[in-house]
Amino acid sequence: MSLLRNVSLVALASLSLTIAGCEKKAEGQVVAVVNGEEITLTELNAEIADLNVPASADKDMVRSRVLQRMVDRRLLVQAAKEAGLDRDPEYLTQERRMREQLLVNLYGRKTMDTVKVPDNAAIDKYISERPNAFAQRKRFALEQLQMDPPSKPDSLKELETAKTLDEVASRLTAMGIAFERGRGSLDTAVIDPQMLARIEALPPGEPFIVPANGKLVVSVITGSEATPVPQEQARQIAAQAMRNEELNKIGESRLKEAKAKAKIEYQPGYAPKDDAKAAGALPAAGNAAAPAAK
Repeated sequence: MSLLRNVSLVALASLSLTIAGCEKKAEGQVVAVVNGEEITLTELNAEIADLNVPASADKDMVRSRVLQRMVDRRLLVQAAKEAGLDRDPEYLTQERRMREQLLVNLYGRKTMDTVKVPDNAAIDKYISERPNAFAQRKRFALEQLQMDPPSKPDSLKELETAKTLDEVASRLTAMGIAFERGRGSLDTAVIDPQMLARIEALPPGEPFIVPANGKLVVSVITGSEATPVPQEQARQIAAQAMRNEELNKIGESRLKEAKAKAKIEYQPGYAPKDDAKAAGALPAAGNAAAPAAK
């Protein structure tokens, strides 16, 4: 046998072993293989866990349907990659943002595991100090006018003397500010107590402004309903709220430490503005209500 033949046989044997090693099979911890890509039992269980499936559901049926959905998604992902979308700048930008948010969320969850559950005495004290969120909780029915924030915020001073929602509507129309009428509700559990006191101190029917999701919403209270939280449920809610507050403190502390150690350089014109002004420029998400009229 020639040396060349020996080399050829060795090369073919190596190639055969490589091909055999690449043949993935749906066995053990691998529940499916889609064009060579594995879907593991861990991935399947994680997908099912996110669905909050009722205990009475047919587990085999749920598992089968979820796995098929994962297979279908994997096929579409493969098709998207074949089209080159995984190299598209828009995809890369969104992928990085989602990856960063996922890491931040996971960091928060891991940190939450270190936050102790408060004892009953601390929980009861927390509840008693926040009657508007628990024993005296109410839900206000509202009539509203919703609009985009005007380019000149000072123009809203025209609304300060308005005593009714119709007056506000007339003045907005005169100023050329478009708005939409609607109805809504306001839960006292999510309002800053000082803001709530100012709202409740207004004469009946007098309007106030609630920033919400980048809009300005002028509202008047048309009714209210008492919605006290039962004691046992209140304790669960309070305990979670206390842990969340502690988690936020830890997060703020860690962010402050990270900023102190970091070297951050901004292009001229992109440096952070004053915190208060910057916060006002962003869409509001669950901000406390702010009365418009005195």
